[in-house]
Amino acid sequence: MGTILFYIFESTLCLTILYFLFRLFFRKDTLFRTNRFLLLAGTMACTLLPLLQIDVPQYTTLQLPITTVRHLLTEKEIDVQREGGTGEKHLSEEASLLMAEKGEGIEGDRVNVIHTIPVIWLLGGCYFIGALIVLAFLLLSTIRMRRLIRSYPACNYGKYKLVICPEKMVSFSWGHTIVLSQEDYERNPGEILLHEQMHLQHRHTLDLLWMECIVIFHWFNPAAWLLMRELREVHEYEADNGVINNGIDATEYQLLLLKKSVGTRLYSMANGFNHSKLKKRITMMLKERTNRWARLKLLLAVPVMAGALYVFAQPEVKEVPRQIQSELQQKEADDYSSLMFFFKEGGERYSKLVNGAYPPSKIKARQVHSLFVNKQNRVMFDNDVCSVDELKSTIVKNLTKSWEESKRKEYQVISFQVDRGSEIAALTTILKEVKGAFEQIRADLSITLTDKSEEALDRLFPVLLSEGATRNYGLKELSMEEKISGIVVTIHTSEGKEVMKDYTLTELKQKVTAARAKQAADPESLVIGLKIEKGCKMGYVTDTKQVLRECSALKINYSTDN
Repeated sequence: MGTILFYIFESTLCLTILYFLFRLFFRKDTLFRTNRFLLLAGTMACTLLPLLQIDVPQYTTLQLPITTVRHLLTEKEIDVQREGGTGEKHLSEEASLLMAEKGEGIEGDRVNVIHTIPVIWLLGGCYFIGALIVLAFLLLSTIRMRRLIRSYPACNYGKYKLVICPEKMVSFSWGHTIVLSQEDYERNPGEILLHEQMHLQHRHTLDLLWMECIVIFHWFNPAAWLLMRELREVHEYEADNGVINNGIDATEYQLLLLKKSVGTRLYSMANGFNHSKLKKRITMMLKERTNRWARLKLLLAVPVMAGALYVFAQPEVKEVPRQIQSELQQKEADDYSSLMFFFKEGGERYSKLVNGAYPPSKIKARQVHSLFVNKQNRVMFDNDVCSVDELKSTIVKNLTKSWEESKRKEYQVISFQVDRGSEIAALTTILKEVKGAFEQIRADLSITLTDKSEEALDRLFPVLLSEGATRNYGLKELSMEEKISGIVVTIHTSEGKEVMKDYTLTELKQKVTAARAKQAADPESLVIGLKIEKGCKMGYVTDTKQVLRECSALKINYSTDN
């Protein structure tokens, strides 16, 4: 859902830019075919540009707002499906943790350990409801129009159909059919028929079909509706120009427009004789023709599209330069960062094997095993409190049992959730046990396999751990002015390095922002080193990482003091 909403957000920005571009540079031109092409090709480009994936070396200030929205909308979540009746009772994470702290037993089925973001689903629901309403109005208008056409006999008018309606109505054209009132047919058949014929010759109906699709998907965006209005006006200008070029006296035609200026269009899909504003149509007829060299203004679209692609681009995080890496403290094989990278690699390998995203949108509850760590660094696995020494054997037992019960068809995933007050050193120890459990299960399985490759093991029993956001049960979120201890920040640039201890988040943001400004010419040389001291709280690490993300400092080297 989040991915769809983010795509709509990006295309909405593109449509808004297109409208202002057309309004400023093209609207008053008499190059009607060029303007029509710009509106059609531009709206098509607005739907395709967000689908293109481009990597850039590093985020810039221009990309930060888009990046923030992308993070909010497309953050991975898992919707756990429960099996069983509606009468079952399930404990919340908060209640489970509190009970775990008190050492109380927990009965009942598994808790729902991973929650979706309700706001995203609410926005998605509102969006699709709005789109369905607009679609319903469009279908209703089309049905009314087709009923009207079929209510009266049609005759051939060249390669088109002509329907004469005895009722007093506004003349219009749609598809291959022209509909005229009896009054218009008797008094001014030539000019009106020729005008509607111009609409059909230029296939304006197809243009309207496309724009109706745009407004269905962008019903909330004023720019989409305004672009459709601009296209309708271009259609009228183009039809009027065709009438005059076919020998109709311009003055008489303008007088006819004045006589027919009162009327209402009933059908959104049709091209009506009185649709566009009268003053604008007459002005365009009298206006001096725009120089054909004005078409070169279309080249303005090139930098606009390039700018949009750049703003929508994602950073390509590269390896830390060797000359800087040598200055940084070498990470241990099993520190916190390395362990999380181990599980990240496992998820990526699985995703490639199944040719899809991990985690999937929905999984069954029996596939998810909850691992909680509270502020006292106590562990609860599958709703049972256990010691760190027991954790590995417990994980092996529970994961193997669930996997065997599924006849070895359902993969098993551990949902890892921690409290802000938990310590990095304790979490590192816990993750070592989790890693060891996966390695033991896979090692036992490899004994019975002919193909003992990593790919074969990944297909049979992948290493899957989902890290959730830190919970705030005991340690409050720091303000920007509170001191952070237990983390040493080293800012590496091409000019040297700067070490920060006992800093506030405001000071960190200022220092990193200033360092990025100095490295504007060589952004690759900016690297942030984080040395996490023993006893440091997970919440402080989370707050620090959040500030670094806001500053677009994406190259971070972690080390721990175990």
